[in-house]
Amino acid sequence: MDRASDRGWKSYGLRAGGFSLAVLLVAASAVAAATFLDAVLAGVAGSTIVASDAAAARGLSLFGARPSDAPIRKEDAERLVDGRLIDQEAAQLAIGGNPQETEEAWQAAAERVGGMAALHAWMERSLLDEARLRRLVEADLRWRQFVDLRFRAFVFISEAEVTAALGPETHSREVREETRERLRAEATDRDLAEWLSEARKRVSIRYAALGEEGISLPFPMPPLAGQTQKDPARRP
Repeated sequence: MDRASDRGWKSYGLRAGGFSLAVLLVAASAVAAATFLDAVLAGVAGSTIVASDAAAARGLSLFGARPSDAPIRKEDAERLVDGRLIDQEAAQLAIGGNPQETEEAWQAAAERVGGMAALHAWMERSLLDEARLRRLVEADLRWRQFVDLRFRAFVFISEAEVTAALGPETHSREVREETRERLRAEATDRDLAEWLSEARKRVSIRYAALGEEGISLPFPMPPLAGQTQKDPARRP
């Protein structure tokens, strides 16, 4: 992550599975005498995705991730690669939150870990740079807006499709609407998966060899992550 200017980062080259990994050794700050290794998980379109990106995404429930202390595995890297591809496409289409939406997304992320004070305490303990974390939250917002505008808005579920999914019995309006939304979400997921499959073919993507057991998180999850309120709005 880009904290080199004020955290004294140094980069070292390693080899793993034919992919040249950069491992960033974070020097201890004056208030937190500790170090951690931030390993590169993947490279996509000239940019890198590191372990602290995956841990931050889990902690703040970004890009469909959920808080978990489980080791980081390839699927975590794949999720963030997809997020990067979507973010790049959203930028090309000028899709992105306005300042108010962006700030609301940041406030919502804080609420998911117990409030702004709890978020700042977690950032300090984990040596997370606020500017970097805000960019991840903004990318998550653009990701959701892109899926809504590019795919979900064009999915129409007919009454016949709802009836076919429910069967011939009579169902309440509420049940039918819930079924319609489920079918709409499934269709959106299929369209998004097809788009991502093509998008991955157009760029160079390289994954680090993480092994079957994966790698440990570079820092713990926020203490209240996932416990303070309902899950954020449905992610693709």
